[in-house]
Amino acid sequence: MRTGEKEKSATQARGRERRQRLIESARDLLESRSMEELSLADIATHAGIPTGSAYHFFPNVMAVYQALGELFSDELDRELAKPYQILPEDSWLKIIDDAIERARDFYDASAAYRQLILGARVPSDIKMSDRLNDEVIGRILIEAISQHFYLPDVPRANEIFFHVVEIIDLFFTLSVLRVDEITPHMTVEAGRASKAYLLTYFPSILTPRATSPSAEGP
Repeated sequence: MRTGEKEKSATQARGRERRQRLIESARDLLESRSMEELSLADIATHAGIPTGSAYHFFPNVMAVYQALGELFSDELDRELAKPYQILPEDSWLKIIDDAIERARDFYDASAAYRQLILGARVPSDIKMSDRLNDEVIGRILIEAISQHFYLPDVPRANEIFFHVVEIIDLFFTLSVLRVDEITPHMTVEAGRASKAYLLTYFPSILTPRATSPSAEGP
């Protein structure tokens, strides 16, 4: 690599590192402060980066929140995509319950994410981005179930599971708006509502992958 190329590569690496520090600083600050309180200057100061330099990466504080929302989506997707442990006696609906528990634990570990994704003043751009990620999560749930059970070929399955994620989000949001946490009661309600919706499209018993699909019940 030539000297000029090395310098350019090093500059790009420093830029990525600074951008990431700004995003992480926003997350740190949102653990104890509201979105409306913070400015890009506050985030830059917390990150140890001159405010003028911060504008090279983000035009305003909302752009930082957007990037943080994308980071949240990536982290949540990875958490929900981890393998699910299913025993022979378990129903396929246990995967839905387990996914809800994972998502609840993920949100409850971060006041920043609860505020950014489930709060009362979520910016419209972040809401739209989260809706798009809910489609991704729906496909993750389909894949998780299909690894353990023969899932019937139901028309618009992706749309159905997207709606399931939206139902869960609704109960989570209501809980956060009321008490700033996702309560055990609302976690159960999210599971009850989402599974009831799924059962209007899929049978309650699916054939496990360990057995023949011809043995599947009605």
